[in-house]
Amino acid sequence: MKLATQVRYGTRILLDLAMHQSKGIVQMGDIGSRQNISLKYLEQLIMPIKNAGFVTTKRGPKGGYRLAKSPDQITLAQVVRVFEKEHTPQKTYDDTSSYSEHQDFLIREAWDEAIEAFYNRLGKVTLEDLSIKTTKKLWKNSNLLIFT
Repeated sequence: MKLATQVRYGTRILLDLAMHQSKGIVQMGDIGSRQNISLKYLEQLIMPIKNAGFVTTKRGPKGGYRLAKSPDQITLAQVVRVFEKEHTPQKTYDDTSSYSEHQDFLIREAWDEAIEAFYNRLGKVTLEDLSIKTTKKLWKNSNLLIFT
């Protein structure tokens, strides 16, 4: 399963906010620079993220974005669901009167089980988890000590 670019970039935006939350409000230009995402595309992605309740905004010259929730309360499953609505499990029907309908039912059932397993796994990974792992990876070869 290939995730949409919106999912990958949306996750990067939220992870960036998580990693810079100590600064308070983070400006869109800073996110764009760090994540190599154009401002125009950031503006498109931030709306579904905001509508999902993951970020709050502050308007004005010193405005920007920050997480509305703690990074340990936002899971990857939640982020994926914001952008991948068409991949949610579908209701199955018991009408399997023909051979091809029976095959379709079994295929759809297997696909729905796979999607459910996918979301269950991503439901166990938070932005905080990714933030800690990213920090460790960035500083792995340095002389700094990281305490978690």
